[in-house]
Amino acid sequence: MRESTRLLNSEGALVALSEVPQGVRDVLRRRLARLPEAGVSVLRLAAVAGRESAVDVLVKAADTDEDGVMDALDAGIIAGLLDEPGPGRVRFVHALVRDTLIADLSRLRTGRMHARIAAALEGTGDIAALAHHYARAGSPKAVGYCIQAAERAEARYAHDVAAGLLTDALAHARGPDERIELAGRLLRAQIRAGAVTAARETRREAVQYAESLNRDDLMIAAFTAWTEPTFWQARTYGTVDQPIIDRLNHLLLRGDLTPPVRFRLLTAYVDELAGEDDPTVVAAAQEALDLATGPQQRAAALQILARIHDNPEISRELVEIGTTHDLPVYRITGLLNQAAGAAAANNPAATRQMNTQALELARTYRMPEAIAVAEISLATLALIEGRYTDAEHLYLKADKGMRSAGSVHAAGFLPLALATIRLNDGTLGAHLDDIRALHTALGPMVCDLLALALHAAGLDTEAREVRASSGPIRRDFFFTFLTTLRAMAVIALNDRDAAEDIYTTLLPHRNGPPAGAESLSLALPPVAHTLGELAVLLGRDHEATTHFTQAATIADQWNAPTWATQARQRTTTY
Repeated sequence: MRESTRLLNSEGALVALSEVPQGVRDVLRRRLARLPEAGVSVLRLAAVAGRESAVDVLVKAADTDEDGVMDALDAGIIAGLLDEPGPGRVRFVHALVRDTLIADLSRLRTGRMHARIAAALEGTGDIAALAHHYARAGSPKAVGYCIQAAERAEARYAHDVAAGLLTDALAHARGPDERIELAGRLLRAQIRAGAVTAARETRREAVQYAESLNRDDLMIAAFTAWTEPTFWQARTYGTVDQPIIDRLNHLLLRGDLTPPVRFRLLTAYVDELAGEDDPTVVAAAQEALDLATGPQQRAAALQILARIHDNPEISRELVEIGTTHDLPVYRITGLLNQAAGAAAANNPAATRQMNTQALELARTYRMPEAIAVAEISLATLALIEGRYTDAEHLYLKADKGMRSAGSVHAAGFLPLALATIRLNDGTLGAHLDDIRALHTALGPMVCDLLALALHAAGLDTEAREVRASSGPIRRDFFFTFLTTLRAMAVIALNDRDAAEDIYTTLLPHRNGPPAGAESLSLALPPVAHTLGELAVLLGRDHEATTHFTQAATIADQWNAPTWATQARQRTTTY
């Protein structure tokens, strides 16, 4: 423990968790030095085999006879380096013992040992072990075994394990066609595991590789391999990968595409541009729906349409297809869309019900991204109800899952969620440094939030400068949230000139839910409350009273006593 602490202090966590401390290594080496050299060679073979291994496999793999293997294992047991967890099996008493034995081996010798162990395992049916050892031996046999092991892992919904196995398979690919085919398998496993960032990188590398060979067929294969939907956008908020769009446009101009291939290219195109102000997106989504054949393709087309149109029928059909045809990913997508629709309609009970169903399914099928989305929705409901501690706990839990899986949204979302809690509980000014860091990371999107933090800290001159640098607000699922943030900054800084325009912008949403609630991720007081404050700033007291009254009613519907009280207090004032 002392040696590990020293290593942690001097080298950091990454080294401390991956290396045997020198002091520990020296002690173990002295113990190993007391054993016969041939015996240490067998122990090194056992270390390469794993923390625990079968004696029969070691006998077959060793470059000595059975008696030599047994003598070496006996010596290891007597020396306290090995124990016997069961008949015919040995196990290192501590991972540090095994790691020390491996650390003194060259990569070349380790590879040869993996090859011997893999050969000894042939016929045992231990596909996972065969995949592991052949991959580390650099053998062509690795590809087949890795694919088999990955398929078994997928059947258990162990998508992260499958992704690791397919990464090994891809590293041993032979030829361009196999390389692209394996990249496609890998990116699908990564998406199912919630590792969307890794999946995008896998696709990018495959597309670039195909382009370097001037082979459109391989580029098409790389794009059409992405058959798995994601529950959030598969890209960082507000970004467009223009090289990907350009390549998709190039491929879609081809006149020799079969309908299934064109369908997949269209869905990829829409996924890359949904939420952007691009007139081609709707037409592409509709064409994909027209080309869809079979329930899975129709569900895929409906799923991308749902990102463009707030149509409850689309969500209902997604749930129906997912349930009828055992396609849980689309059933969950439909339920989450229905939850968002219920939120937009001021129906928090239905929002919670749909979200809870989605969360249960996501946990059953081990879908990390869907679990995080559903947990964030529950955090948002807690935030609306004024349960700020519960909300923070749920946001942190969801963020941990997203980071572990490799979500593209892991970096920026949690700080924004925590800042939203601080704004709602009135402590934003005390977290000014955090908001500055968030502004550095997300840019103009959070200018208004920074302006509010600066105002709360008494820095109005800087707040006005920051607010002046804000850009247009995207008309997507964050529109009411971000527009309300802007309105709050306008009110805080007493900017009557800006108040008129933003009042007009928000007015159509006056009967809507708490601002942002329809995103199932963040929330501020009902839009009606902010309209009331804008009306006060503009000297429209009668309109202010109407808005505050409506805000109180909406807050009551959402079980938000703090917001309801604030609205009623303002009602009595105007």
